[in-house]
Amino acid sequence: MLVHGLCGGEDDPYLREAARGLLRRGFRVLRLNLRGSPMSQPHSTSHYHLGRSEDLAQALAALPAALAGEGVVIAGWSLGGALALLLLGRAASTPGLPRLLGVAAISPPLQPELAHAAIDANPVLGRALLAMYRREVLAVPARDLPPALRQAAREAGSVQEFEARVTAPRFGYPSYDVFCEVNRPAAMLPQIRVPTLVMLAADDPLVPIGSMEGIDWQACPAVLPLLVGGGGHCGFYDWRAEAMAVRAIGGFFEGVAAGQAEPAGSVDEAA
Repeated sequence: MLVHGLCGGEDDPYLREAARGLLRRGFRVLRLNLRGSPMSQPHSTSHYHLGRSEDLAQALAALPAALAGEGVVIAGWSLGGALALLLLGRAASTPGLPRLLGVAAISPPLQPELAHAAIDANPVLGRALLAMYRREVLAVPARDLPPALRQAAREAGSVQEFEARVTAPRFGYPSYDVFCEVNRPAAMLPQIRVPTLVMLAADDPLVPIGSMEGIDWQACPAVLPLLVGGGGHCGFYDWRAEAMAVRAIGGFFEGVAAGQAEPAGSVDEAA
């Protein structure tokens, strides 16, 4: 299952490239559109947000056994990567999930407030992303977005302000700080017990590399952090025909799938 980022959808180039790469490797692939994203808008009465990992859980639970019976791997980009990490951290309390074999999170905002600050500090990408986000949220015929929140969405001058004035109150969080703390992917990493790849770029303009600071990676035995010098945000293009992220995801998932044929070991041994 492939999960897009903020203001994305099934036709995002990185999703299509990853789908082609995984199909070549023998995987069956689902490109998921989050609720409220362009392809899902006609069927949506609400919208996704950074912490709405239950939507991934419901999508996984709805998969037919013929597809999910041997297990599922998930790759998420940016916000989609954050959702995948949160899903793993909350998996113990989420019934009905198929067996999760592995997860890859590409450019995930491990510390939400740092990502929001970086987005808002970027005069080109930040302004464009806010405009797309605002348009997407207001386009959904939502039942949970009253006039006051619609007005706040129109007035928000930054992504951080949008999350503070619209997303947090809309979904019952008492403040922006609580919203970020409850949905902090970095805090979930020590709880993860499924082989997980976290791939970030040192030159990412939207998710600062400082997001990795303060994380005790030794306390996250199932998580492999992969820091790449150059990759931007979600791109990871180099001189090879297949993007670096696709090669990393493909190799990681092939290894995870092959490992299912080996005798079961401890989480530490698997990591």
